[in-house]
Amino acid sequence: MVTIAEATEEIVNRSAFLQEAILDGIINYSALARKIKPDVEKQLFKDVQEGAIVMALKRMAPRLSRHHHEQDIMEYLQHTGEIIVRSDLVDLAYKNSPTLSEKQSQLLRNVQNVNDVFHASTKGVYETNIILSRSGLEMIEKVFESETMIMRIDNLASVTIRTPESYKKDVPGVFYYITKMFAWKAINVVEIISTKHEITFIVGKNQVNETFRILQELKG
Repeated sequence: MVTIAEATEEIVNRSAFLQEAILDGIINYSALARKIKPDVEKQLFKDVQEGAIVMALKRMAPRLSRHHHEQDIMEYLQHTGEIIVRSDLVDLAYKNSPTLSEKQSQLLRNVQNVNDVFHASTKGVYETNIILSRSGLEMIEKVFESETMIMRIDNLASVTIRTPESYKKDVPGVFYYITKMFAWKAINVVEIISTKHEITFIVGKNQVNETFRILQELKG
């Protein structure tokens, strides 16, 4: 039979945000107990006293530990170099088709002949996303004229962090750690583009300064 302590811990463990707030000592246990009380009662099939949940929360708090990779994550971020910002980008999504790959190849050949044009593409199961500098918009519209566009987002910017090629360590949790900070600041990440040594966040141009500031702070 599930106990109050087990149900409480299971509910808290669903949310990394809750765990970190408890670790940071910024959670009001009584308020949290009221919030999760219906879920606890649902698991136990009976009424539960709020005070019993508060006690369970206080007892589990010392057992919580921060992500054991956090030190590695901070080391990774400290190794990142200059933060690179590109503005005036457009995000377009096209429905996959038998001819789309050739159109992408044609676009890539065209882009290579133009200076200072940002270009990134991601092919999914059903659609392909292309992010391009606005200066290349006429080019892509011409090349992809016969393809089916399913989405377009304007007024975007990219913010890129990069680690040196000499940094070989694979570090779990980097994306979560960074995007958690963005979520707390209500930054909407439109796309994430990554390679072995680079992570690029595509955000609205109105949020690029805050995105840059957060990454700069994480770098230390």
